[in-house]
Amino acid sequence: MAGRSTALLTAEELARSGAVGAAVEACYEALALGDREPRVHALLAHLMLEGDFYDQAIAEATKAIEIDPDCSAAYLALGLAYDRRGGMADQSVLVWHELSEVAPDLVTAHVQLGEAFAAAAFEDDAIESWKRALEIDPKEARATYNLAIASLKREGMALALPLFRQAGELDPSQDELFFTLLGVGEASDEPIDPSRVKATREARLGAAGLALRAEDLFTAGDLVRLVLDENPDDPEALALAAYAYLKQEAANESMACAMRALSLDPELPTALYCLGVVYARRTGLNRHAARVFIALAKRASSHALVHVLLAESLLGLQRFEAAARSYRLGVRLDPACVRARFGLAASYLTEGRYAEAQWEIRRAAYYDTKRQGLFWRLYDEYAGAGDDE
Repeated sequence: MAGRSTALLTAEELARSGAVGAAVEACYEALALGDREPRVHALLAHLMLEGDFYDQAIAEATKAIEIDPDCSAAYLALGLAYDRRGGMADQSVLVWHELSEVAPDLVTAHVQLGEAFAAAAFEDDAIESWKRALEIDPKEARATYNLAIASLKREGMALALPLFRQAGELDPSQDELFFTLLGVGEASDEPIDPSRVKATREARLGAAGLALRAEDLFTAGDLVRLVLDENPDDPEALALAAYAYLKQEAANESMACAMRALSLDPELPTALYCLGVVYARRTGLNRHAARVFIALAKRASSHALVHVLLAESLLGLQRFEAAARSYRLGVRLDPACVRARFGLAASYLTEGRYAEAQWEIRRAAYYDTKRQGLFWRLYDEYAGAGDDE
């Protein structure tokens, strides 16, 4: 391929800045110079997808692939366009299969292929695709959610629940919730030196929170210990200790710290979070988890994931209607919450509402691929390779 034209570079810049209309115009200017440039058609397909013009996105992505069958970004746009348009499961399977061949290490291609197989009622093939995704990345939450949904269809909720819990633990948004409740921002790249932290309770707890966010459990432990040495009944320090134990999978110690914190401050959100999570992970303690998450939902009702955690505990108690209400509230608060979408799909399946369940899974895929920024990753790799030729 020849290098990118000025019109194409302008289109890319406009598209990255969110100026979709102007970017489309720049793409057409680039095509006026020659319509055999796959990068322009792929970019145009992505822009059409952004505007929910699925037929146009399909046409442009198909054109890009006709010109160059190795254009991975075009396969991504084409597969997403088929999925979002609906009713094109057969074509979708073929496209995701092609993308998994062109980019074999792209985890999302295998996840999407599995979802396309599932939509076409090829359940065994779907499960193989999700397992392949987990072979590439064992921490892929969406593949695990899909396996949980497949297990729910075949074996019922009781056997599917461990997979839902496993998927939830892989989902990084749960840790984000704790730090939001704690009021801690992004961690610094610089490691925290405890000897340089101001010798006050507030400074030590603040630094301990940042150290926990950076997964520096030893520094956090040292700082929390200094606070507890001065006041063993400090509930906020105890809640931080509970979270640190939780991250080390020391459930008994985490539970003890959280319960002590709550005996001193029964409404402390961080302690409620830790105790609820410990209960949810322990077989037979789901009833207690639901009670704790109900209390947390009252204290932090604006956070979507709080309602998702409550919903998951209610699923374990087979209170499906209540779980669905909590999932719906989670989706309303954060439409991009993939975990809430999959949970709501599970709730619908228990009621036999298969079409609505499938729609929620499609929406989860939409937000997940958007969050990952996959198009630009594939596009930049492809465009960069073309520039080098």
